[in-house]
Order: sequence, then structure tokens, then C-alpha cells
Amino acid sequence: MAGWSTFATSNQGARHCFVLNALNEKAADERIFQSTKLLIMSFINSKISLSALFIIIAITFTGFSAQAQRLETRKQGTVLEQLEQNSRNNIVDQVINYAYRFRGTPYRYGAMSPRGFDCSGFTSYVFKRFGIELDRSSRGQIFDGVRVKKNDLQPGDLVFFQGRSGRGGVGHVGIVTKVNEDNTFHFIHSACSSGVTESKNTESYYSRRYVGACRVL
Repeated sequence: MAGWSTFATSNQGARHCFVLNALNEKAADERIFQSTKLLIMSFINSKISLSALFIIIAITFTGFSAQAQRLETRKQGTVLEQLEQNSRNNIVDQVINYAYRFRGTPYRYGAMSPRGFDCSGFTSYVFKRFGIELDRSSRGQIFDGVRVKKNDLQPGDLVFFQGRSGRGGVGHVGIVTKVNEDNTFHFIHSACSSGVTESKNTESYYSRRYVGACRVL
């Protein structure tokens, strides 16, 4: 330490450049860098001791390390969130593609097989393929997931409508296949008149019967 003090005292310009260059390489925050620079200038002008300067620099670098760790933690969180979203999107694509296999399957009240489906039988059958058990009725399925606002719909969500009478609560269910930029959406379902088919919520029959949605994926 004494040798370094002697060297530093006789070579103020050299030690100035040495310490500033080291800080410049490590500094992630310009304000911290400028503050430390002022402290170094105070040391050069003999306002603070060499040992005090080393302590201050050690604290500063510790701050840099903590800041870098926080940034890395946030980065890892973002990556994990993206991986989770990618995983969900992959499953949703599989669910929708599987549901498409049954287009044209006839409607059969109370049925839940490739020979025929009613609306809740169809959604139950599709999601069961991916390990998700749904209530057997459309009225029960609306409670099987997290409720979702119409403007927040995503493919894979369950959407619910009133029944044919247009009165009362939930009487029909389908699976969202596509959401447009204007928040209108397409859904696949087993309809009484046409069996498993894809429809749009803008169709007059469904636009006036929409009840709500939930997310099970």
C-alpha cells in the first residue's frame, strides 16, 4: 500500500487516468460515474485519503454489480414469461387444429364422440385430449376458467352464448379460433343446425346472444 501511495503521489496524471479508465469500463450509470469522478479529483487534490478512495470505489463497484444482477434478473423474468407465452401459444395451436379435425361432425344432443357432439360435448372432448377436464354443461364450463373480457379474448378461450330462445343465461359454448384487430372473433362449435362449424361473433344470431368468456389455458 505504501509503495502504491508513493507511486500515486509522484504520478498524479497516471493514477488519474488509471482509475478513471477502470471506472469508465465498469460504469453502467453515468450519474454514479460522475460522482465518483469528483471523488477522485478530491483525492488528487489531497482532500481525501487513498484508503478512503479505495473504500468508495469498492462501494461503487458493488453497486454496479448489484445493478447488473437486478437487470439480469429482470431479463431472466422476461425470458421466462416469453417461454411461457410461447408454450401456451403452441398448445393453443394444437387445440385449435385438433378441433378443426371434427368440422362437419353432426350435432347430437347429449353426445360427446366423433360420431356426434352437442356444444359442451364438443368442447369437453377437445380439451380432454390435452388433459383439461371441463364441466359437461355449457353453464358449468363458464366457471372452469378465468373470466375474460370481450376485448381481451385470445385464441383458445371459451366463449358463451344464450341458447336458441335468446333468453336466460348460458346455453351454448365454442372455442375461439381467431381474434381480429377490431376485437371481433371466430369460434368453432357444434351448432344444432350445422354440426361442428366455424362462425363469427358478428353473425346476427350470435352477436345478440353473447354472454361472456373464460380462459382455461
